[in-house]
Amino acid sequence: MLFSTIKIGNLKLKNRIIFPPISTNLANTDGSINESLIYHYARRAKGGASLVTMENMCISCPDGKSGITEPRIDDDIFIPGLSRISYSVHSYGSAAFMELTYPKVENVNSLSEKEINDIAEKFAQAALRAKIAHFDGVEIEAAHGLLVNQMLSPYTNRRTDIFGGNLQNRLRFAGLIMDKIKSLCGSNFNVMARLPVMDFVDNGITIDDGVQIAKLFEKMGYAAIHGDVGLGNKEKRLEPMQYPEGWRVYLAEVLKNGGIRLPVIAVGMIRNPGFAEEILESGKADIVALGRTLITDPDWPIKAESGREREIKRCVGCSECIKARHDEGTAIRCGLNPTVGKLESDEILVMAQKKKKIIVIGAGIAGMEAAIVASMRGHDVEIWEKENFIGGALNIAVVPPGKEKLKWLIEYYDFMIKKLGIRIKFNQETTKADIESSNPDAIIIATGARCLIPDIKGIKNDNVIHSRNILNGKMNLSGKKVVVGGGGLVGCETALYLSSQENDVTIVEMLPMLCPDMETLSRNYLLRELENHKVKYVLNSTITEIREKSVVASNAEISMDYFVISFGGIPVDSLYAYFNKRYETYLIGDSFRVGKIVDAISQGYAAGKAV
Repeated sequence: MLFSTIKIGNLKLKNRIIFPPISTNLANTDGSINESLIYHYARRAKGGASLVTMENMCISCPDGKSGITEPRIDDDIFIPGLSRISYSVHSYGSAAFMELTYPKVENVNSLSEKEINDIAEKFAQAALRAKIAHFDGVEIEAAHGLLVNQMLSPYTNRRTDIFGGNLQNRLRFAGLIMDKIKSLCGSNFNVMARLPVMDFVDNGITIDDGVQIAKLFEKMGYAAIHGDVGLGNKEKRLEPMQYPEGWRVYLAEVLKNGGIRLPVIAVGMIRNPGFAEEILESGKADIVALGRTLITDPDWPIKAESGREREIKRCVGCSECIKARHDEGTAIRCGLNPTVGKLESDEILVMAQKKKKIIVIGAGIAGMEAAIVASMRGHDVEIWEKENFIGGALNIAVVPPGKEKLKWLIEYYDFMIKKLGIRIKFNQETTKADIESSNPDAIIIATGARCLIPDIKGIKNDNVIHSRNILNGKMNLSGKKVVVGGGGLVGCETALYLSSQENDVTIVEMLPMLCPDMETLSRNYLLRELENHKVKYVLNSTITEIREKSVVASNAEISMDYFVISFGGIPVDSLYAYFNKRYETYLIGDSFRVGKIVDAISQGYAAGKAV
């Protein structure tokens, strides 16, 4: 069913895959459009999505603007630029929509009736501009805790006038928006809604309320309904990796079961074609919205339709895009797709003018990304790996609870390496003599990092273990008191894993907080899991000695049976200085600087393009 047609309003979509609105921070600071934003949306259309929805549009500036790079549609001067996006999307046979939003207000009960009417008029004026700019329709953001959601919810709407009280009155604002849009744009203009099927707060919209709201939206003339979350923790719509695939689908399913006849759209961590197909086949929804999924691999629809599912680079939920957009306020980036937010010229792989023999040292993700890109450009590539498996440090990153999706990345690289015919020499320790006898034209060094072992008294004791040896299964502990030295991501996830094995775990960290560099929502989730598993931690504390039955720190002495080292890593870059003088040489991934998946893949991609 994924690739069967369906109608939304007067539009016939070529398949049942749409790209929902996701903020990018790519627009100019004055809210105008640029080449990066145009290509971003065109690329999702090119990849096969039947409908592409432009991110949350500012309909009123400055009062309704959210963020310094939110694109604007509150003035006619923005129409020409926006039309370039609709033209680009249409050129690939896809429909172009945009999401119209108004941010949450401090107190909806204090808005006057005139202010409410004025905001509804601004929604309508924005819709008219979208129509003039050749967009096929708009989506009203009525969920996610923004103004329309606030007006719908009994949790926030305590008004006593015609816009508050019973459900009919609370829906009056949404109805007013629709009436004004139809008045300006005509009854055939397509308007769909992102609906709060449920608030994740007490005394908010319930599931039963959500179904009734959807039925009333249907009567108002909305063309489709996007079943989603309402008020509550932001984590529910920007899920960390640990959430199960498609967990939000039930919000669409209850609408279908409740008798909604409009097309119902399911959204939320839908990653695999088979999973998406099952949603449609089982009648849980009529359409699937693939957001971060198409950020990671915009060609997901084309690959799925042509039976190339194993070529899809599936989003693992690393939250790099969320960290960029919501924590830093920087342009969107993707941990797995290094071309996100850039131009077409950055994505095109130009065939090499001269075919080179390239040796990639290390089959971690940086090395494999470099090997694949270089091979696609026509080079003869061989990977040398000291272990008997690919994936490097990713093989231990998948072990902590909730990190299983990282296996998808290993599966992708394994398939692509075989598809491209890239040779791998396993159990290959790289020496100068081996390289010189092979006489490559270029070398890409991706040898990763080794454990940082600080000079602490007792660090070589028999009861001291590297975190890698815990996660790779070389050392199994159960029913023990364990102290983990280091409260970064690896240390905390190792502690969580040890706790799941029935150990009593304490983390000692020298900084005033755990995992300070993590994306906020993922960090909060991890801290909550540590608390639920009764993992203790001591902050602002430097370890001075490891004894047989205790660890001495600057502000505590903690009893223990075992001490686990998790103080970070040091690049393994000893080969670089020698080879760089003799060959075209690149140093990437943790062997260059210890970092994250986004660093390894972006550096691998860059090396594969440059060589």
